[in-house]
Amino acid sequence: MPLNIEIKKVSVSDKKMLKEFVKVPWRAKIYRDDPAWVPYVIRDLMHFCNPEKGYFFENGDGEAQLFIAYLDGKPVGRISAQVYKRYDDKYDRETGFFGFYECIDKLPVSRALFSAAAEWLRAKGKTRMLGPESFASYDSIGFDVMNNGRMPVIGNYHYAYWYEKHALAYGFKKYIDWYCFMVKPIAANMDMMYKIRDELRKKSDVQYTRLTMKEIDKRASELHYILDNAWEGNEGHIPMTEKQFKMHWDELKMVIIPDMAIFAEKDGKTVGFILSVPDANPGIAALNGHLYPWRIVKLLWRLKKSHTLRTILMGVLPEYRGENIDQILILMTIEEALKRGYDESDCSLIVENNHKMIGALKYLNADMYKGYRLYDMKI
Repeated sequence: MPLNIEIKKVSVSDKKMLKEFVKVPWRAKIYRDDPAWVPYVIRDLMHFCNPEKGYFFENGDGEAQLFIAYLDGKPVGRISAQVYKRYDDKYDRETGFFGFYECIDKLPVSRALFSAAAEWLRAKGKTRMLGPESFASYDSIGFDVMNNGRMPVIGNYHYAYWYEKHALAYGFKKYIDWYCFMVKPIAANMDMMYKIRDELRKKSDVQYTRLTMKEIDKRASELHYILDNAWEGNEGHIPMTEKQFKMHWDELKMVIIPDMAIFAEKDGKTVGFILSVPDANPGIAALNGHLYPWRIVKLLWRLKKSHTLRTILMGVLPEYRGENIDQILILMTIEEALKRGYDESDCSLIVENNHKMIGALKYLNADMYKGYRLYDMKI
């Protein structure tokens, strides 16, 4: 007997429908009894999906359609379909994207969602569907294909283990993987590493400084400039708009430890940096999507108890590569982290074809403990 499946388009101007879209994982009980799930803050995701507020839609660059799947009248899945003019202009005009995918483990529901997204993209003239990206390459991407029950670190997400099965059953193929590596200094000979760092610094006239909060706005603009230039050539890179960067920076400012933000300077110019933040995901999970005061207290308490960092941003201007700046920044970070009682640091996301970075992390005996996979198909 066929299932009673209905797909509804979500009008983002309808706050009730938008909230229904955002709350699908709760309503459908997709992550019930799953300790690795880190719910996003409902208010923040509603802001993110609102064309009047979210960076993706500014200047008419992005256009998206949200869909909810209902089974017997109850919400059981969701998906977005989107096109991005900034991607079209830089890469190709054939590719459209899907994102925000959540679904109960029923293939007919999954097929209905993917088909709705594909139909919308075809109507926009697209012949290829790529995802999940929610909405763009520096937001939430990929399905967690090393779904080992470990909670991801801050800025990364956990997805139901059956999502890859859904993608493959519909006809998607693997496009590319992004990896998370956990560095545990106890597994490496740190005395030798520090000796190497000191020798490298002796051979260079690059100076290294830490963040001071009074110059945080100046440093933010430097970071933005370096990221846009240092990451050029990375998979799917599109320079961030001011609004997009500010959104991410405002989130990071809440958890920054100044001594864990290290800048490389040469001839008075900032040429590289590394930024690590404590893992707040156990505390964010405790919020369960709501910013109630007592839950925020629990988040702050768990943040103070965290022994895990995430090295979330790093970049060196292309013309200064080959001066060992990245190695020195990493080793300075490890030393500072150990002083502060952190015993592991996540380095992510690293695309699978970044062989130099992966090789350096393996040299530190890093554990590749999570992978996020993007898929594509002709439509």
